[in-house]
Amino acid sequence: MNHRFLLRLITNIAFCLLSFSCLGIVLWVVDVMLQWDILPDALSMVVEALLVAGGIIAFVLMIMNVLLSLTLIAEANASRANLPNYGVSERLKRQVRKAILASIVAIALLIGGLQITNHLRGQVATREAEAEFIQTQADMDDSMSEVLALFSPPLLEGLENNTLAEKGQLGNMAKLFNAIATSFPHTPVATVLIPANQAPYKYARIDGRSLKSNTNGKITLSPELYTTFPDKREAEAIEQLFAGTLPTLIEPLEGQLLNNTVPSSWGLLKRNDNIIAVVYLAEGYDEPYDNQNYYDYYPSSTEFHHDGPDKLLTN
Repeated sequence: MNHRFLLRLITNIAFCLLSFSCLGIVLWVVDVMLQWDILPDALSMVVEALLVAGGIIAFVLMIMNVLLSLTLIAEANASRANLPNYGVSERLKRQVRKAILASIVAIALLIGGLQITNHLRGQVATREAEAEFIQTQADMDDSMSEVLALFSPPLLEGLENNTLAEKGQLGNMAKLFNAIATSFPHTPVATVLIPANQAPYKYARIDGRSLKSNTNGKITLSPELYTTFPDKREAEAIEQLFAGTLPTLIEPLEGQLLNNTVPSSWGLLKRNDNIIAVVYLAEGYDEPYDNQNYYDYYPSSTEFHHDGPDKLLTN
């Protein structure tokens, strides 16, 4: 192997690569850092990719340059010292080649084994997360059946006639929301959706955040009002519920009220056989259902979702 030729070749390539890299860095700084936007988006991505690849190649070439320089220095010192050339037998060369090949195969098998192990662990985590989601969802359906029965006749009358404040039931409603969170598994959060009696609004949403105490300690009601819902599927599902029909949500839905990407359930409140409200019950956090073990292996995987309760739940 001609080390001097390799040293010159690598040095020339490194110089050319660094020169082009300097030009690319200038273009990237002007385009991205200074935000002049002189390059099309596609060309900007190409420049960034070339800079990354060029940086890696330049780093490898610099390492090779240093190694070749040290080799030439060592050969020059050996020549001045009149050291005899060291002959390497063909047997040793074959052994070295076999050792290198065996090392490459061992590393490949190790990496492949780790990938397979990681994949299997991810599958186990997925099954565990799915089982936990299904169990929590079943608990939410069971809790919903009990929660609907907790609405007293005065609360039902106030919800039907939009007279919770006039009937003095705001305090009882706030207490009920707190009791639901502390009395059932998974600290569920309850939300009540009723028809609005204020045009042009169609629905009014009541939850714990809607009930607030003023400076005099008096509880006031500030419901969220909706003319409709942004997601057409949710709007249709709400209309079906108020019509007494159980909607089936096959696809994930993260709506303003209904969210089937978290363990949750929904049911109806009736008074005198009339549907007066939709009650939504969800596990006590707002983020999509998360299992830490599952997302350690599949951080970009789709969240779990459910189709809703198996039957229409009412009080």
